[in-house]
Amino acid sequence: MNRLCLTKKPFGPCPPDGYRYVFPEDGYVVHAWTYTDWVNEAGLHLRANGKEIPFDLGEQMEEQMCQTLPPGWCSYDDPNRARPNVSLSWGDFIPALSTFKRWLDSGKETVSQEEADRRALICSRCYLNVNITGCSGCQRLIADVVVAKKSKFDESIRGCAVCKCVLRAKVHFPIKTLDSENEKLQSMYPNHCWLKKDGPNYRGGDSN
Repeated sequence: MNRLCLTKKPFGPCPPDGYRYVFPEDGYVVHAWTYTDWVNEAGLHLRANGKEIPFDLGEQMEEQMCQTLPPGWCSYDDPNRARPNVSLSWGDFIPALSTFKRWLDSGKETVSQEEADRRALICSRCYLNVNITGCSGCQRLIADVVVAKKSKFDESIRGCAVCKCVLRAKVHFPIKTLDSENEKLQSMYPNHCWLKKDGPNYRGGDSN
């Protein structure tokens, strides 16, 4: 199991962009600049919702965060492990344009509304659902592409830190259009992801 190795010291360095944890049950984001405040805020959120505080809450939070940190921040971590980029600009999404080309070439086929909503809900609660900075023109382009397609959770989904895709579009694409066979991406998708082939939420046939 990964462990934050530099951040528990009272005056030690803070991870890039602070401590961040996303509750997978409801998508609530806990963000703080000290380890103690981080764990305490998570406990307050659980108590406010009538839930018990797990004895290993801090460890669970560390495990999630270590999936996103650069090498050197966590103990027992492989420095060569593929890891997502949780700070994205529109330039990072240029390689993903090939996905749009495959979608256009396939005749703009989309999955059912029910399936798109299911995927969007999963993404909205994922710690790899991150903000995209810059390029208002790019944002308008994406809006034009998916103008006729919406999900119930569009306001809560942004960019995928793993595949660098715009989630408001991605949730509508058939599996065959997406790069689901890429081993590097598969190693970074969290277990709950709807594109994780051996995960509980994967539906290879795009069935409802």
